[in-house]
Amino acid sequence: MNRLSFSRTQILILLSVWLTFLLSFVMRLSWSSVMPILNEALHFTAKMGAQHISAFYFGYALTVLPGGILADKIGYRRTILFSLIGMAAVTALMSTITDYNMAWGGLRFLLGVMSGPVQASCLSAIGDHFGPNQRGAAVGIFMSCTSFGITTVNLYAPYVATHYGWQTAFLATAILPLAVLVLCYFTVRKPSAEIMAQREAEASEAAAKLGVGQTSLKENLKHILSNRNIRCLAIAGFFATGTTWGGVTQWANLYMVKQLGVTAIYAGQVMSVFGTAALIAKPTIGILSDILPIKKNHLAALVMFLFGPALILFASTSNPNMLFITGPILGIGAFMHSALTNALVVQSAAPHLRGTTAGFVNLFNQIGALLAPLLLGNVLVMTGSYQMSLMSIAIAPVIGACALFFIRLK
Repeated sequence: MNRLSFSRTQILILLSVWLTFLLSFVMRLSWSSVMPILNEALHFTAKMGAQHISAFYFGYALTVLPGGILADKIGYRRTILFSLIGMAAVTALMSTITDYNMAWGGLRFLLGVMSGPVQASCLSAIGDHFGPNQRGAAVGIFMSCTSFGITTVNLYAPYVATHYGWQTAFLATAILPLAVLVLCYFTVRKPSAEIMAQREAEASEAAAKLGVGQTSLKENLKHILSNRNIRCLAIAGFFATGTTWGGVTQWANLYMVKQLGVTAIYAGQVMSVFGTAALIAKPTIGILSDILPIKKNHLAALVMFLFGPALILFASTSNPNMLFITGPILGIGAFMHSALTNALVVQSAAPHLRGTTAGFVNLFNQIGALLAPLLLGNVLVMTGSYQMSLMSIAIAPVIGACALFFIRLK
């Protein structure tokens, strides 16, 4: 099958998981997009707002690996449907937040718990339904939804929060997953009998290599930990993906409003352009990685390295009008690498452990995303500068890029 030609079933699967992952990010980012308004309404400090961001990633980190294991055990269809219902319910309840403890200790943490299984489940579905020469393009298209989530939420949430209240913004966000829930119910099916037979054969082969009759959770995790490529991808994700989601996407709106004095709606417009640039960049680099005679890990290292200078450029911008230039540059730098690293995860994982492997790597991504807001908040307290806070994490993706050079592809 041509690597850029997808069947009708593949298109429906890809559309369904794309929309599922998209809405998980819309609900995740709804907080940061209205944070300048919400902080003022509830009298939260910037550090308290950053701690609420970390609360989500704490819950996410706790369930991302178990979520991947669950997707392998009961099937990604069930975990996707359950996550959509849970995320919608918790987002609706966020409109009732009245104090710090309710936000941090309850709802933001719970939203992270409900979101944890989504990425591993979706990548497992892609691994089942797309061949090795199609996965770069498929994962590139799939991962574009994360940046489109930034575009989507920043187009409506700051406006709704400004004119109708932040509670209405959360309620509007909670309605969106219901339509996708119906779509996934009818399109995301269990693998065919042929695919199921193939997965069972692969599992038996892996068990034979491990010297046991049936692979246990302990042996599966041991198998993943022994994979050098997966270890390197986990390190790279901790530094680079943690910077993207724990730092840039969660802090940029606040930086523009507080440091540069723009309105929340203006900052949302900049982030929409930021997300659009990333939306275009990710499938483009995914398709090119399938076509160009360049190793995926080397290409991923190059674009990940460029993330650092792009972040410094954005944080150095003093003219608000220039944000519409430096913002898209940062969007490309912050997100282009993810299409390649996620394709490398699928490529490096044992076929019967794709969900668990994706969950393992994503666990490190979320630990990085958990720590980044705490670092940003502490730097802000020490320096009083949102600009210095952003610049302090620019070295992280450079470190992540170095780890990718140690990957060995067959």
